Amino acid sequence: LLLDSFGCQRKSCFVGKPLNNSVTKSNHQQKRRLLTPQPQKKHNFIMSCVRAYKKKAIKDAESILSGGKKTLTSIEEAAAKLFPHEELSKAQKAFEDDLTANGLDCANALLAEAIPTVRDLISTGVMDVHTLERYIFLHIPQMEDGNNFGVTVQMTISKFLKETREEWSKLLDEFPSYYSTRADAVEKLGLPKTTSSETKTESKSQSTGGEKGDENKTSTSLVKEEKTSNGAKTDVHRLNHVVAIDVKFYGTLRAALITLFNGYITIFDNMEKNQEKLLAPKGGGGGAMGMY
Repeated sequence: LLLDSFGCQRKSCFVGKPLNNSVTKSNHQQKRRLLTPQPQKKHNFIMSCVRAYKKKAIKDAESILSGGKKTLTSIEEAAAKLFPHEELSKAQKAFEDDLTANGLDCANALLAEAIPTVRDLISTGVMDVHTLERYIFLHIPQMEDGNNFGVTVQMTISKFLKETREEWSKLLDEFPSYYSTRADAVEKLGLPKTTSSETKTESKSQSTGGEKGDENKTSTSLVKEEKTSNGAKTDVHRLNHVVAIDVKFYGTLRAALITLFNGYITIFDNMEKNQEKLLAPKGGGGGAMGMY
């Protein structure tokens, strides 16, 4: 029993001992801490993951940069081997002779050899630039006021890498365009061609109550048809159109290798000259992630 303010007795609303609110609150807070994921652990996991990819990016970038001379040499050798004609007029004469010897609907032998090599070199270049971009991105320091010249260097080279990658990627669009354009031009030559068709017909019949009982019959007929068109006299302008398409693509592929070579050597030069700023833009590893 408790006494009220007037000294009268009243019943307690508690059964047994009153609850200690401070103790109860403390117990709830402790349980909440146990159930709630600790952000520090998550942060450590992310940082560990980034460090791992950062190490890989460094290793991959170093492989590309250390192999720069080999890459440039392979481009020069491909240009010398696959594009023997310095003047397009000489390439035109060679392509005309090739068509005369092998047929007007045959593929250009020189371009058929050059296309896979050039395409592979360009594709590899695009992937190399992606790797170098990732290498720089993972060395960008935490944002803060002051001492950001090194970050400006990183952003400038990253911009150049992006523009180079996009330029090289557009070169890959030329390959399907060449095949499509040349196929249309060859079709308009009106060359002799043979077409064949085959028609298969199958019929089923069923009869009941005959002398031999129920019967099911199936008959199949096969008709083959072949048509040959002698074609028309080849128009010299149409023929020159096919040759001109080959000559143009010959020049496009050769120029693509020059563009690839110039892009690579500029990237190597810029990254060598600015290596310290790319690795530690704040100086002395100030922007690094504890790896140096």
